Amino acid sequence: MSVSRAELRRHVAARPVWLCRACGAPWPCQPAKLGLRAEYAGDRVGLAVYLCGLLHEAVADRLRLRPDEVDPAEFFTRFIGWTRPVRVGPPQ
Repeated sequence: MSVSRAELRRHVAARPVWLCRACGAPWPCQPAKLGLRAEYAGDRVGLAVYLCGLLHEAVADRLRLRPDEVDPAEFFTRFIGWTRPVRVGPPQ
C-alpha cells in the first residue's frame, strides 16, 4: 500500500491530548511514524532529539490533565522506542 506525502502530513498531534488529528490514534500513529522516518532519513539522532522534546511536552501535558495516568514506559515506547533499529538474526 502506497501512501502519499500529503496523506502522511495530515497525521499530526492534537495537543494537549496527543491523539492524531487524522485517525484518532495515539500520536505518533503509524502514518506519522512513516512520515517522520522519511523526513529524518539518514538522521536518526536528529529524529531522536526531536521526539525526546515532544516526549517531554507530552508528559507535561498528561501530568497537567491526568496526573494519575502517566506511565513512563508507555511514553518511551510510544515516542522513542520505535526509532531504534530492528535487528534480524543472531547478534554479531
